[in-house]
Amino acid sequence: MKKIGSILAPAASYLFVIQTAFAQTKANPSEGLTGPFRGLLDLGSDLGGTIGRLITAIFVIAAIISLFYLIYGAVKWIISEGDKQKVADARNHIIAALVGLVVVFLSYFIMSIILGIFGLSFVDLTIPKITK
Repeated sequence: MKKIGSILAPAASYLFVIQTAFAQTKANPSEGLTGPFRGLLDLGSDLGGTIGRLITAIFVIAAIISLFYLIYGAVKWIISEGDKQKVADARNHIIAALVGLVVVFLSYFIMSIILGIFGLSFVDLTIPKITK
């Protein structure tokens, strides 16, 4: 009971100290904004570019996850101490990570080629609009 009280007391006191925040009133929040996050505010006007950046970010995240999985397999191999079952398990992790990296890079390469045939890239994706 003392543990719960020692956790809840600081949390409850923190809730009573919260200050109010006032938002800025601008017609267009992206006016005057520079930097890498400017594109996130123009989702309606640049939806194709946002989707392209999102696809690129997903590919980068997938490659990073595959690399960490490869490192995990290598560490498992190092600490296997010569046990055949542990070495085989570590080898399977490394093979899976390498296959994952190949799949990520090939899919990015193939999508770049397909978009290049249509004269596009991940950055210049355009969403067609239906007009009257």
